[in-house]
Amino acid sequence: MKHISKIEDDQACYVDILESFKSLESENTKFVFAVSAMNVFIQNNFTGPLLSADLLTSIKDEDSAAVKSYNTLNNAMYSLVKCTKLFGLCRDYFSSLTDSSITTMLFQLRCIFVEQMLMEDISPELFEKADRLIGIIENHSDVQSMSKEIKCKLFVEFGFVYLYFQHISKSRRCMGIAQKLIGFSFKLTGALGKRTKYQERALPQLRVETIIEENVTDETPLENEPQMIDLNDDTLLEKISFEDNNIQNSVTNLTAPFLLHMASLKLKDFALEEMLREEVIAFLEGIIEGKTFSYCIATHAFFIRSRLEQTSIRKLSRCMEQLEEVVLGFDCKKVCARTGSLFQSGLPTMWKQEKLLAVMYTSIGSHKSALEIYNRLQMREEQINALIGAGKYETAEKLTRTLLALGETPKLYCILGDTTQDITHYEKAWELSGESSARAMKSLGYHYFNIKDYRKALSCMQNSLDCNYLQGGLWFTAGCTALAIPEFETAIKCFQSSLQIDDENGQGWSNLGACFEKTGEMQKAFNCYKEATKHSFNDWRVWENFLCAAAQIKDFASMIFAYRQIISFGQKYCDRKILNCLVSAVRDNMTSVSGEAGISYYDKVLDLFKFASSKVTTNFDLWKSYAAMHLDVKGKEDVDKGIDYLIKAYHSASLHIERSMEDFLKCTECSKVLYTYVMSQQKDSPTYAPHLQSLKSILQILITKGHKLSESMSGDDVETKDLITEYLNSAKKQLEEVEEAQLFV
Repeated sequence: MKHISKIEDDQACYVDILESFKSLESENTKFVFAVSAMNVFIQNNFTGPLLSADLLTSIKDEDSAAVKSYNTLNNAMYSLVKCTKLFGLCRDYFSSLTDSSITTMLFQLRCIFVEQMLMEDISPELFEKADRLIGIIENHSDVQSMSKEIKCKLFVEFGFVYLYFQHISKSRRCMGIAQKLIGFSFKLTGALGKRTKYQERALPQLRVETIIEENVTDETPLENEPQMIDLNDDTLLEKISFEDNNIQNSVTNLTAPFLLHMASLKLKDFALEEMLREEVIAFLEGIIEGKTFSYCIATHAFFIRSRLEQTSIRKLSRCMEQLEEVVLGFDCKKVCARTGSLFQSGLPTMWKQEKLLAVMYTSIGSHKSALEIYNRLQMREEQINALIGAGKYETAEKLTRTLLALGETPKLYCILGDTTQDITHYEKAWELSGESSARAMKSLGYHYFNIKDYRKALSCMQNSLDCNYLQGGLWFTAGCTALAIPEFETAIKCFQSSLQIDDENGQGWSNLGACFEKTGEMQKAFNCYKEATKHSFNDWRVWENFLCAAAQIKDFASMIFAYRQIISFGQKYCDRKILNCLVSAVRDNMTSVSGEAGISYYDKVLDLFKFASSKVTTNFDLWKSYAAMHLDVKGKEDVDKGIDYLIKAYHSASLHIERSMEDFLKCTECSKVLYTYVMSQQKDSPTYAPHLQSLKSILQILITKGHKLSESMSGDDVETKDLITEYLNSAKKQLEEVEEAQLFV
């Protein structure tokens, strides 16, 4: 066991460590030795502190040679991984174990996960191995005897593994199981608070509220967190000052990963809107304020917060200082525990943390500093992209060609294609890879998509997905491409594959619904649109799709609900076909998809029209349909209200009668219905005289503006002029009868 302490105290010679392992006889000692070796490897590639500089220099060539052994033609391990032989020792040892204990399989899974984090691209082969192991561990009999705290950590670890492999659906499922085990829940809530030093009145602010129902104990060893850098702004407070500080926030090492996972999930959205950005920051502040005492969790929270706040001028300085503090901490000589919660945090590697610092330098125009970091980290693609961002296209191309001269790889040809926009380089990459480079076909597919050659684009995207199916975004784009061709069956398969990876993609569900609608499978389309509304709740266009699908399958309750939702989003929405469908359902007593009589929806439809007309006050079709509900439904007649709403319908369309034939026809149609109902009213009705006067005014305006419309038309449009004349003659006759009726009122 003396060798283990030597590894962890950084006192042993690296070569002696590897040789010592071979001399060990006890399997238990070998196991503990391998675990300790993995901790040293993680320490030197994820958390720090690093081994001594002299030792790292002496083994640099060995590491470089070991890294190359993991490389394939289309996927490579990051070139500057440290202590690679230690990782190889761990991986080979754990892989050689044949017992079916959870501990053995868990460390086999961790080896796979770490290997993936060291690779440049997602590996389907590693994902399949990890997925298989997780399935076996989940169903292992020993899991049932574990404490709920241990089981919770186990499923949290699974959640972050799936998240890294970008399989969002499985990641959410594992985190959901973990939450239920300890009865943990969290939600975003509003609370009054102040953001600035000079703010006098507290305003609603987002904050996270956490609740834990089970009596659980967190036995995670305490670790030193990285130092939190203060904002030190002359206007903004260090953090939001809430008036009510009694909101429950039980964030510990056991519960913080759930907030971190949610923040990481939201970061994967295509675009972070300001509101979504505020949500993520609320989750992160819950972790930071919770004092988790976990280096990995706290560091990852700082890392994500820095990514989000780099767009804020007032917070940019803190972002950079915080990242610099983390990076400088890698070389800290103080011996401290940092690796305890790595697998429950999803903390990226050291070089990815430092890469964000380079991105920030680029965002403020400090391209030279960014290039220095990329060059030191040997991140050639990022280095070339930074040159392009700085407008140095020739330098970027020259560097790419220099690297190609040292050794041709498919990735370098793809980078050259990105630099020169010459697709022959993508084709060369595809050829060089033996037709196995997902990156080459993906880039070529997007090229053809941008120039709207959809068939070629789809073919290239399918080739890319055949090489690597763990590309949720590309499955989605391939589905959109197939829709544009159109090839609906192919589009359905693409969107379904995309949703298997992320089943909360509202746009994916909506597009899948559109495919089923095109193929005539309306019930499936309706179900997809319904699912889309759950995940894109605030997108009124998704609700419109759901509304139209509900109309086609005669789901009147869903139609009413969806229409109300669209209006409540502030849209001046009106669809004549939908309105007519609702009126017909009630008037003709149609049977809904659930077997209910249409007349049973009368009050709900009436309430909907009342709500809609209060928001959309000048729409002809809405007022006309509202009037029909009072005039045409047998047993529910209210002629006075019906006439009032018809008058409003007329006025909604009468503003431009003299310039619009369409509006003229609407008003003519409305005046005819009005004439029928007004003239049939009881003479002793208190509304009869006012309605006669309104009808008289309507007909007079219609006649006057109708003449102007006719005069504005060209002499060749004889048929339309004759139609207008016919309507005007009818209106004049009706006007005479109305004036005569007024004489007897």
